[in-house]
Amino acid sequence: MIFDTIAAISSPPGTGAISVIRLSGDKVIKVIKELFNMENPKPKYMYYSFLKQNNELIDEVTWVYHKGPKSYTGEDMLEIFGHGGILLTKKILNIILSLGVREALPGEFSKRAVMNKKMDLIKAEAINEMIHANSEYSLKAAASQIDGKLSKDIKELKSVLYNIAARIEVEMDYPDDFEVDNFEFLDSLNSVKEKLNYLYENADNGIAAVEGIKMAIVGKPNAGKSTLLNALLRKDRAIVTDIPGTTRDTIEENLNIRGIYIKVIDTAGIRETGDIVEKIGVERSLKAIEESKMILFVLDNSTGIEDYDLEIFEKIKKYTDKKIVIVINKSDIKNTDKIDIPWKEYKIVKISAANGEIQELENLIYNELKDVVITKEYTLTNERQKNAVKKAIDSIENALNGIHLGLTNDAIMFDVRKSIESLNELTGEDYTETLLDNIFGNFCVGK
Repeated sequence: MIFDTIAAISSPPGTGAISVIRLSGDKVIKVIKELFNMENPKPKYMYYSFLKQNNELIDEVTWVYHKGPKSYTGEDMLEIFGHGGILLTKKILNIILSLGVREALPGEFSKRAVMNKKMDLIKAEAINEMIHANSEYSLKAAASQIDGKLSKDIKELKSVLYNIAARIEVEMDYPDDFEVDNFEFLDSLNSVKEKLNYLYENADNGIAAVEGIKMAIVGKPNAGKSTLLNALLRKDRAIVTDIPGTTRDTIEENLNIRGIYIKVIDTAGIRETGDIVEKIGVERSLKAIEESKMILFVLDNSTGIEDYDLEIFEKIKKYTDKKIVIVINKSDIKNTDKIDIPWKEYKIVKISAANGEIQELENLIYNELKDVVITKEYTLTNERQKNAVKKAIDSIENALNGIHLGLTNDAIMFDVRKSIESLNELTGEDYTETLLDNIFGNFCVGK
């Protein structure tokens, strides 16, 4: 494919030792000639030059030319390494753009790599997930796709399906010369289905590792939820006062506990209220509970268990799929009426959020969640991939059911083809512009 030439700053914004500007497209050689007065640069060779404009020295740089198709995008590419200053780097980019080059869109370099078949969509997404990894587990899950083993195994499964489709098609085209017993395909289809099921069933761990696990801090007003959030984050993120109802909306922050990426949500105190704003906050708190994998139910040691606590827990315990931890806060305050927890079947831990005494809670969170993010040799890492695999499994199941019901070959062929289309969608071999725009719109501009 031939595209226009794009350029972008690939180094992080701000001041640093070195800046990086990348170009890709058919005008790269023209740009090299204009900037460095060189017509036949040697590929993969680092040059040292003075970058000038109208004989005025702009910067002292090094640069590398990558000749397509042996480049990241599959096109001619140029990488310029200059001194890392915001104004200087932007000035060099503007000089390049004045030579008929367009500023790249987010993820456009990687998008071109996929469209030019330099990598598949699985690897492209893995690269982006590695760049944005928030923990060791998320980095490991994303890195599991980089070596291409998952893509290779998907390709082998598609090969099996293509072979089945080809044999059915030959029989349909030459019914007098070839006769295929559809039951011959059962073992092959069941084998493909089994392998895809394994991927699908283990996908949640990979997705949780990369996207993070939602954990809601829940309790009555003034139980110390916001103080606990601040203690977990090791910073003052939420406003803390003795006035009930201070937190009137949910607050979400990212947290890393021993390599586990957690999206922790401080919720508004759940209670009946006539305040319209606080009422909205309570509704959002209930939604946060529904969406979270783990719930920290905070009790106030200084007040003991009150009716509010009992009412809130009735709302929580109906979610049997959640990991619920009962957190007794303000344990440093001596309470003559010792809290008697009626819910002995749940994990219980005592803390003093105000004093930062939360290590036992952090250990408990880690032990409860580590199995959720441990991944196999390789894994799916986002909902798009999981949905594509699920569609392929459904189509294979339809084909298997069709064989058992004695449906015609064209019906079996339809479902086999649909499963191939779903796997092509997974790897990016069958894409739409909308799909690619949605995926690469979340990438860095220079990637």
